Formats: sequence, structure tokens, C-alpha cells
Amino acid sequence: MYKKIVPVILLSVALTACGSANKEATPAAESKAVATNESATTTAQATTTEFKTYDADLFSIDYPASWKEYDTSNLNQPSVQIAFVDPAPKAKFADNLNVTMEASSSNITAKANSEQLINFYETSATYMENFKLIEYKDNDNYNNSGVLVGEYIQPETKENVVLTQYLVPSNGNFYAISLSLGKASYDNGGKAIVDQMIESFTLNDEATTATTNNEVTAEQSTSSAQTVTADMMTEVVPNVVEDGALDDSTYNYIVDNSNLFPATTAADKKLAKAEVDSTITSKHLFKNINPYLDTMVSLTGDIIQVQEQETAYGTIATIHISDENDNSIVGIYKGSTGDILDGDHVTMRGVPTASYSFENVGGGTTNAVLLTVSTIQKN
Repeated sequence: MYKKIVPVILLSVALTACGSANKEATPAAESKAVATNESATTTAQATTTEFKTYDADLFSIDYPASWKEYDTSNLNQPSVQIAFVDPAPKAKFADNLNVTMEASSSNITAKANSEQLINFYETSATYMENFKLIEYKDNDNYNNSGVLVGEYIQPETKENVVLTQYLVPSNGNFYAISLSLGKASYDNGGKAIVDQMIESFTLNDEATTATTNNEVTAEQSTSSAQTVTADMMTEVVPNVVEDGALDDSTYNYIVDNSNLFPATTAADKKLAKAEVDSTITSKHLFKNINPYLDTMVSLTGDIIQVQEQETAYGTIATIHISDENDNSIVGIYKGSTGDILDGDHVTMRGVPTASYSFENVGGGTTNAVLLTVSTIQKN
């Protein structure tokens, strides 16, 4: 479930950075003015804001008519259904809206998900600084839905941002309506506009949706399981590699071999070992990683540091090893490494994902290869 929400914040960052890439909203959108029941100040702001309605097969939502639709194909995030952004922000941060939808278990609630999200935002989201929860409240519009509101500093712009997420589980799908506004914009009438957008979100008839989409939901569940590690790495790479992005060939390789990332059964571990191209060494990867972005490799070395953290994806381990060629390999493993500790001699199998550099404790720079790990074993 948890991968369904985390990309939303990254999308907000992308929209902030790429506002100039937005395109015109769909011609079918319906313009209308909307009033609210807020205070006199926010009522004036809301009633002077013209809205359009975006209609999709499964849902509809109002958004400010001046906002522009963003081409979400740039994000390689199939869960994102639609996104809109203010093309003329008054501050460095561009106010924006996006809606994601993912298959989920039928018993998931917004409250349970919000607790995981809050912990993630407070402790692990490197693209959010000083996240503070403002409030979480249940919402009566749909069963087990709720609204999470928090504030954080956007690292690139240093702008204070108010994040509002409307979390809606429905018939095997989980919708996240995420609205990110600069704090000045939010305080100056933006809250009333956010409330209007949340109130306007409407799902199609639930009985019809459940009847006509049973096969689709099952297919989405399979797709979700297949893409979870690949989607996780689309977030990891930009946070590790400056201006980096997960290569399409690596993404597709992980999805096509999703049972191997991670490989947890004896049969899958055997398959992962069989996938390895034993002719490829770290020397090849450090010379030029690009020919091997869709190839399973095996690398052995001593652990310099292993760390685990709880995230919205569950436990994620980062394993830094130095191999026999004194090259640094940093592996990302979706799961716990068990009793493996610093100093252990290990073998990691996985797909080369990126080459990058980082500052070391001696004040210099270390070149490294990032590996999406399939298996790790102590030698």
C-alpha cells in the first residue's frame, strides 16, 4: 500500500521545478465559480476564484481555472492520474494538485496509512525538511477516508509548504488527492480553495465501479506487486544521485524480474544466481555502467557500513561495500539484512543502477556504483 502515497511528494517537487513545461488543461473541462462557507477573507478569495472540473472515468475534481495540466508521462509514475500546477506562482514554490490511484487491500484505512506517512515524512523523507503535522481528521464523504495536513520546508527553494492529502480507499483502489501550497498562498485564502477541491472530489457510483472493474482491480494488484521495487528506486536514485533518474531499462528489468527484487525464496535466489553475468566486474561498471543497466551482476566485498530504516515501503537497507578492486558499491535492498553487520564479507547480486560520487569522511570524494539488490549473503 505504502508506495501509493510517497511519489506524491516527489511529484510536487517535480512540478515546482518544471512549471514551465505545463500544457493547457483539457478542453472538455467545465468552468464554474465556487463559493465556500469560510470566513469573510477566505470566502472572498474562493468566490473570486474560477474553477474547472476535470472528469475522468472513475472520479472528478475541481481545480483553479488558471492552473495548467502537467504532462505526467515525464514522471514514469503510472499511479499518477492527473496533475495541475499554478503556472505563475508568486513565490519560488508553485502551488499544485495531483491525484494518484493504486490497487490496495480492501481493509486499508486512511488513518492507518496516515500514521505510516507521518513517520516517514518526519524521519526519512530527504526531500522534505522539518515536517510538522498540523492535523489529521477523518472524513465523512467516503468510508475510512481522511485528510492529513502538514507543513515542511522544500529544500531546493527553502519555501514553507503546506501539504494537504485527502486519502480515500474505495473498492480495492486507494486514491490520494495531494495539494501542495506555499504557506503564504495557503494562509492568504488558499485553505478555502484547498477545501473546495477536496469537497469536489467525487467517485463514480461505487456499485457500478465494483461490478465493472473486478478484472481491472485484480490486474492492478498484480501490477502493483510487480512495480513496487522499481517505483521505490525511482525515488531513491534522485535522492542519491544529483540530477539523477532511474533509467528506463533498469526500471523495466526490475519489473520483468519482480520476483527477484528481492529474491526471498530458495527458488528465486537460485534464479537470481542463474541470471548473473559472471564476466562483469566492478572494473567494467566503473569504466562505463551504461551497457549493464539491465544485467544481473554479482559483487563481493567487505561491508563498510550497513544501515536499515523504516520507510513507507517497509524496511530498506543500504549496504556500502568495498570490493577486491577497492571500488565502492552501495546496494539498496528492500528488506532486512538479518544478522549482517559492518565488517562482514558479503556477496550482493543485483542490477547496476547508477554511478555517482559522494563526500567521504576524509574530506575527499568517493566514486561509487549504486546497485538495486536482489540477494545479499554473508560469506
